Amino acid sequence: MKPFSVLLPCPLFALVAAITLCSFPASAAEPVGHAALRFVARHCTACHDETTREGGLDLKQVTGALEDRPQIDRWARIYDRVARGEMPPESEPRPDETEKRDFLGAIAEPLRGADRQRREVVQRRLNRDEYQNTIRDLLSIDVELRSLLPADQQAAGFDNNGEALAISAELMGQYLLAAEAALDAAIVHGPQPPMTTFVVDPGSEVTKDIPKFYTRDQDRTVIHTTDNGNYSKLSTRPKRTPLAGRYRFRFEAATYNSPQPIVFNARVSDFHGLSATNIPLGYFEATSQPKRFEIEGKVGERSAIQFFLLGLPTWINDVTKGTHPGVGFGPVEVSGPLYDQWPPASHRQLLGEVDLAKGNIEDAERIFKGFVPRAFRRPARAGEVERYVALVRRRIDAGRPFEASLRAGLTAILCSPHFLYLCEEPAADRPRISDHELASRLSYFLWRSLPDAELLGRAEAGTLHDPAILRGEVERLLSDPRRNRLIDDFTGQWLRLREIDATTPDPKLYPGFDDYLKFSMIEESHAFFRTVLDDDLPLRSFLDSDFAMLNGRLGEHYGVDSAQGVEVRRTPLPAGSIRGGVLTQGAVLKVTANGTSTSPVPRGVWVLENLLGQTVPPPPPNAGGIEPDIRGATTIREQLDKHRRNESCNVCHRHIDPPGFALESFDPTGKFREQYLRFQVNPEHADKGWGRVVPAGKVDPSGVLSTGERFADLRELKQHLLKSDERFARCLTEKLMTFALGRELGFSDRDAVDAIRKRNLAEGGGLRSLVHAIVESPTFKTP
Repeated sequence: MKPFSVLLPCPLFALVAAITLCSFPASAAEPVGHAALRFVARHCTACHDETTREGGLDLKQVTGALEDRPQIDRWARIYDRVARGEMPPESEPRPDETEKRDFLGAIAEPLRGADRQRREVVQRRLNRDEYQNTIRDLLSIDVELRSLLPADQQAAGFDNNGEALAISAELMGQYLLAAEAALDAAIVHGPQPPMTTFVVDPGSEVTKDIPKFYTRDQDRTVIHTTDNGNYSKLSTRPKRTPLAGRYRFRFEAATYNSPQPIVFNARVSDFHGLSATNIPLGYFEATSQPKRFEIEGKVGERSAIQFFLLGLPTWINDVTKGTHPGVGFGPVEVSGPLYDQWPPASHRQLLGEVDLAKGNIEDAERIFKGFVPRAFRRPARAGEVERYVALVRRRIDAGRPFEASLRAGLTAILCSPHFLYLCEEPAADRPRISDHELASRLSYFLWRSLPDAELLGRAEAGTLHDPAILRGEVERLLSDPRRNRLIDDFTGQWLRLREIDATTPDPKLYPGFDDYLKFSMIEESHAFFRTVLDDDLPLRSFLDSDFAMLNGRLGEHYGVDSAQGVEVRRTPLPAGSIRGGVLTQGAVLKVTANGTSTSPVPRGVWVLENLLGQTVPPPPPNAGGIEPDIRGATTIREQLDKHRRNESCNVCHRHIDPPGFALESFDPTGKFREQYLRFQVNPEHADKGWGRVVPAGKVDPSGVLSTGERFADLRELKQHLLKSDERFARCLTEKLMTFALGRELGFSDRDAVDAIRKRNLAEGGGLRSLVHAIVESPTFKTP
């Protein structure tokens, strides 16, 4: 074993920590044989030399010696393209099945061996989401720390990949700030802040505007318009929260002049100008019968709750002229700050009964003995606690107060590599990770955070590798609300939901898009994954399903009348519906569009990479761009047809374009369409940008797959995908394994994927069963 160290400077402390990353000495990998090289020269090199480089692949650089990662990757690409029948192309002489099988067999074993030998065990740093969750669960605090840390880089599609999680002196400085902020939130002083309760009339600021713009209905002030900004006149601003903390807001609301429910949004703001915080408390539904609402949320000092209506006009000149619907809000009772106990759980769990004003070195030692094993997610090692005690002792001996000295030790623990990294210590004579390492792998996979006491107890007892116990722990973790972190994090990257705010649909073309619809779209995708996971539904449900997770807003947007209310619920789809699965979810359709228009290319690439597991290389330098012609003179389909006549472009576009064509039935907001739209400026008012929306051509969602199969629309495309659903299942398995292991899969992992797929199919092919198969696989338990 060859250890090498990375020094992690920690400002203000004499703390230099060494992280050991291990690799085992590799013997020379078995080379690819001459027969395989002759196959490549005969069938492949003519189209993939240094000049042609079709598909971005130059086979003149390929040698038989699998001596480095680029060579292994090139041979893996050759293997995949030959196995899928893409290489050689149909226009060229092709090998018979025997020659093809012999070639694939000849390079498979050398590739497995080379990939296995070249893999290094990289100690994985917590990414900032894992850090946030870990601090929250370790210290029982709810404080935002992610914003103190830089965004993490992705590798192999995920930001928990150890290869991409570098560290620097600057980042260690930010970890120091984050640790201090966390301890500030966890440790309290003095008596419990007094809880106050007061009542505010949210309509007190608009009294002068009644009855022209607002209405008084008994003790409720009625608002009749939708405000798309962050400032509402219907608010508890006249009397704000005295301190930061958790508060309860109670009020009554009812619709006015509307038998139909109306949705409203409640937010909390401190109104600090451009730096104002706006904390959403959720979406709610008012009905004609007065309803009592009770909302709790963490708010800042001098904050107030505001109310915003959805789906109403943005301006009414005089509400007394006509019958205008609205929502009336009664007096708001504000109570807080709320505490379940004092000192809070964060303080008690960390310090116990220690009095910070009278503490001594024995108290520090007692605190560290309890804290180090929880923070490091394993038992403390010989001399480990003593090092932190010595750090405190030196400060006390130098005349510093006990609390400041104790905080120095606690901060050092939170800046230690044993906290910041998922430290695993592989050894040549130990074929699997330890029970404590397995506990961390499991909890960071399913909870995105540290193991709880029960899971660590299993590890301490040395029983976690027992199949029955491990299976029971997986079930327990998946039944806990913390598994929602897995759902949010995995779907955020697999489905690219994190990019939901990357573009804003053009309000002239898509005036119906708003924050409530965007919120509902994300909820839909999360709820769908949660349902497939909880109910162990088949993986093919992601390709198509007879249900969707909808609320009333999504139902209106999708044309599904049976969807009602604010909460996203499982909703049966009518026969023949084009909806179902992830392809037609609004969030997916939005993140694959640019806000104004759609293109088959990004959506087609999304399908290939996220559903079919096919990596799409970047276009060659001379490929040219494909942009929509806003004049309507040339359709995207016509441009792509011309594009594919170039053989180097056709190599990829014959796979990319067809699924992209099928998804042209949906606009950038995920709404079904049969016509393209464009905004036509009125020449007489061009300076003002006035105009109207006009049709811009009929949508043609038909296409021909690279396999020759034709489809008329997305419904038929889904049927083709379902016929080969194992390809999708393998893609999802690989992505979930990549996420679970925190590393990119290599060629040597393919046998493990095969075994997991075989077991998953034998157990019904469900998502929950797949999670079990991954966790119980040897790969999950191997360094």
